[in-house]
Parts: sequence; C-alpha cells; structure tokens
Amino acid sequence: MTPLTHSSWSRFFEEFHCRGCGGEEAYRSRPRGFFERHVLRVLMLQAVRCERCYHRSYVLRTITVLKRVPSQRKKTPQSQPPDSAMPGNRVA
Repeated sequence: MTPLTHSSWSRFFEEFHCRGCGGEEAYRSRPRGFFERHVLRVLMLQAVRCERCYHRSYVLRTITVLKRVPSQRKKTPQSQPPDSAMPGNRVA
C-alpha cells in the first residue's frame, strides 16, 4: 500500500469533510427519533452538522467534532395589555 493511500484512508476515519461545501468543521447535532438515538450508537455513528452550510450527515464516532452549543432562545416578555386596558385605569 502506498503512503498516500494509507494517509487518505486514515483521514477518512479521523477528519470531517462536508459533502455540501467541503467544510472541515462540524458540531454534534441533536438526535432525532429512535433510529438516531439507538441504532446509530450501535453502528458507531453520530449525527453532525456542518459549521459553514449546516448540512446534516452521519459520521463515525472516531471523528472529533465540536460540542453542540444549546441555542439560547430569546425570552419574549409575555404580552401585556396596554396601560389603558388595565382595570382601575380610567381616563377622565
């Protein structure tokens, strides 16, 4: 086996490459459903998402990826009625 062939195969098991944009960084994606929670684990796969184009795919668990950062949703203030609609506020 030539050194070039060996290195390309080892890179396949160690590095992420996006099929959509060619990006090299990915982060863990939240598992969806029974298949991704249980079957992927048995097959030694994990769900990941490309950092550049957000393409979702499955890769081997031997590939190091970034930790998924939980989304910080904005807490919208609960809708409150305008001051004039509050009981006890009368306009004379």
